[in-house]
Amino acid sequence: MTEPVHDPVHRARHVFEPDGDDMVVETWIEPGGGLPAHYHPAQEERWSVLEGRIRMQLGDSKRVIGPEDGELVVTAGTKHGFASVEETDTHLRCYVTPALGLEAFLTESAAAAREGLFMRGGIPRNWKGARWAADFLKRYQDDVVLTFPPRFVQRALIGLLAR
Repeated sequence: MTEPVHDPVHRARHVFEPDGDDMVVETWIEPGGGLPAHYHPAQEERWSVLEGRIRMQLGDSKRVIGPEDGELVVTAGTKHGFASVEETDTHLRCYVTPALGLEAFLTESAAAAREGLFMRGGIPRNWKGARWAADFLKRYQDDVVLTFPPRFVQRALIGLLAR
């Protein structure tokens, strides 16, 4: 397992454990935190809540889930996200098939959050943040697609600002 990677914008911590071409991601969502809606074009995720409760978006529906709900499968191309509903950290485990560049995506995003390059929702804070976001979205577009801003805005941003 890796050392925890902290994302102060999304109020999340991640630890990664490779499993061949796949990966286990341990995630802790802090109070007020969450992972924005997104989808993976070529990955399946299997999420379990180990401690606490969280509001999960799966497709267009949202519901609060906990350990008693078991494993939830998010197939490739399915929009999903999480939002804290607890006053303490919620611990989740995700099995990702295949891992592809997810660890690099989350690690780089967390580093940019610590640098203050973007705000909640992925909105760049300034010109430097906009350049970073364009390069970031371009590099990881085959792994993770954010659902906001709309895809056509992301493509325009990449076309105008990505190196």
